[in-house]
Amino acid sequence: MSIDLTQPGSATADPRSLYLVALAVAEQIIAGAPVVPQSVTASRFDGGLELHLASPTDVVAFARWIGAHVTTTRTTTKYPFETAASGSWHGVSFRAWVLHEDAEWVQRQEALAGQLARQAHETYDLDTDSAAVLPGCAPYGCLAAADVEVSA
Repeated sequence: MSIDLTQPGSATADPRSLYLVALAVAEQIIAGAPVVPQSVTASRFDGGLELHLASPTDVVAFARWIGAHVTTTRTTTKYPFETAASGSWHGVSFRAWVLHEDAEWVQRQEALAGQLARQAHETYDLDTDSAAVLPGCAPYGCLAAADVEVSA
């Protein structure tokens, strides 16, 4: 069974319609994404989706597939890091996320982000202290929070 209902209605739409649109998009995500979510939650409040994934690598793979940007931030929970990607697909907001304690993964992403930033500065002949963000230069998986510190 497939519901081809991926165009959201107005803000005053029937809550059932919002659920059906979100569930139709969830069906398409589950069928096509390179990773299968651990759980999917549809929200009546905004007609959006929460996709809990198994690892930060899964979040990156999902983000590349759907065209979203990945961020990693510190948390105050049992797990020190949250890696997430959010956006909108076929008019339905989504948030794919995972809580984790993989400090080595965070260090690798920081190194990759730094390497790509250096390459962008060299390619576009930017000043070394330039904070300019160039279209297409931001890697998936780079950190949004500069204050994330990882002890070795």
